[in-house]
Amino acid sequence: KDVDRLKDGELWKASSNSGVLKIVFKGEARNWTDALPIGNGRFGAMIHGAVFSETINLNEDTLWTGYPGNYTDPNARKALAKVRKLVNNGNYSEATVVADKELSGSLSDVYQLLGDLKLDMDHSESEYNEETYHRELDLDTATVTVRYSVGDIEFTREHFASNPDEVIATKISSNRNSSISFTAYLNSQMDHISYKNDKNQIILEGSCPSVRNPPQSEDYPSGIVFSLVLDLQVGGEKGKVYQLNDRKIRVENADWAVIHLVASSSFVGPFTRPADSKKDPTSEAQSMMNSIKKLSYSTLYSRHLDDYQELFHRVSLKLSKSSKAGLLTELSGNDQQTPTADRIRSFQTDEDPSMVELLFQYGRYLMISSTRPGTQPSNLQGIWNKDINPPWDCSPHLNINLQMNYWPSLSCNLHESQEPLFDYIASLASNGKKTAMVN
Repeated sequence: KDVDRLKDGELWKASSNSGVLKIVFKGEARNWTDALPIGNGRFGAMIHGAVFSETINLNEDTLWTGYPGNYTDPNARKALAKVRKLVNNGNYSEATVVADKELSGSLSDVYQLLGDLKLDMDHSESEYNEETYHRELDLDTATVTVRYSVGDIEFTREHFASNPDEVIATKISSNRNSSISFTAYLNSQMDHISYKNDKNQIILEGSCPSVRNPPQSEDYPSGIVFSLVLDLQVGGEKGKVYQLNDRKIRVENADWAVIHLVASSSFVGPFTRPADSKKDPTSEAQSMMNSIKKLSYSTLYSRHLDDYQELFHRVSLKLSKSSKAGLLTELSGNDQQTPTADRIRSFQTDEDPSMVELLFQYGRYLMISSTRPGTQPSNLQGIWNKDINPPWDCSPHLNINLQMNYWPSLSCNLHESQEPLFDYIASLASNGKKTAMVN
C-alpha cells in the first residue's frame, strides 16, 4: 500500500507510553517556576499546590496590550542608508546609536495575565503531615494531582484543562465524607470587577490596557476586555454552598467539590480594534459554561483524555544504556514517588535514560498544551504568565524564539500545532506588505 495514500489515523496510530512519565514534587511550589502547567492551547493555569491557601494563576492567550495601527515609517529608508554608510566607514558604535534611535520603532506590546483562582482551605495546621505531601504532573493524562493528609484524612485535588470543552476543571475530594470545606474567589492584577450570581457562580470582568504601562494623564483607546467565570458543584448529604459576599463562595461539609473555569475575551482578530469588537466575552463564557453544565466530571475527564492522548500517544520513546557487563539494559523509569529535582541531581552521576524520555515528552506536552488549531501562536512562555510586565514581554520574537517553539512540531508528530504559527505569519504578511512598500 502506497504511503502517500495512507490516512493520518493509519500513519499515526496511538502508541501507549509504558514508562513512568510524571514530574513529581514533595512540597508545594515555592516559586512560580515550581508550579505545574496545564493548558488546552488557549486557556492555561499554573498549579502551585499550596495546602492551606492555594493560588492558581490563569491565562488566556488573546490578552495583550495594544491595538491595530500604522507601522510604516517613511523616514526609515534615509535612516537605513545612514546606518549603512557608518558601518562601511567602520563607525560601528555610532551606527548602533543611529539604528536604535531611528530604526527601532516603538516598544512592542505585552502579553497580559487573566487572573487567579484562590482557594482558602479549612485545614488544621497542627494536624497537617508534611511527609504525606505529593504533587505531580502526569504527562500521559495531562493531569495535575495534589495529595496530602491532615490528621487521618487524605485530601486529593485533580486539575486538567480540556480542549474539547474549553474548561479548566478541578476536583477536590477526600477519603472521609463531609470533610471538604473551603472558600473560593477570583482575583486579578488587571483592572476588573468581580461579582456572583444566583447559580453558585462568580464572574470576573476585566480589561487590558491598550498600551504598556499607560500614564494616568493621557487618553488611549480601549483595550481588550475579558471575562472569567467560576462554577461550583458539591456532593454529599451535608454539603452546602454559601455566598459570603459579592465575590466569594463558601463550601462546607461536602464529600467532594468540582470547580469549572471558563474564559473569553473581546479579541476577534489582529485587524479589529478592541473598541470596535462586537463580541461580548461574558455572554460567550456563560454559553461555554452552559454547554458543560450537564456533563459529569468523569465525562469531562474522559473527553479530555480522548482528545489529549490522540496527540500525545503518537510518539513513544524508549531508551537504554550499557551496563557494566556491556549489555544493553532498559530502564522503565525511577520510582514514581521520587521527586524530579532529585532525579535531575542524580543524573550528574547516573545518566538515567528515563529522565531523557521524561524531558522529551514534557516538551511535547507543553506544545500540545499551548498551541492548538485556532489559538494564538505559542509565545516565549507558551501561554503561562504571572506578570503585567513579563520577561521580554512574552512576545513571539522572530529572531529565533518563535521558530524554536515550533521545531518539534513535525519531528514529534504534532503537525496540527503549526496552524497558529502559519495563521500568525499570514497576518504579519498583510502589514509587512505595507511596510515593505513605504520603508
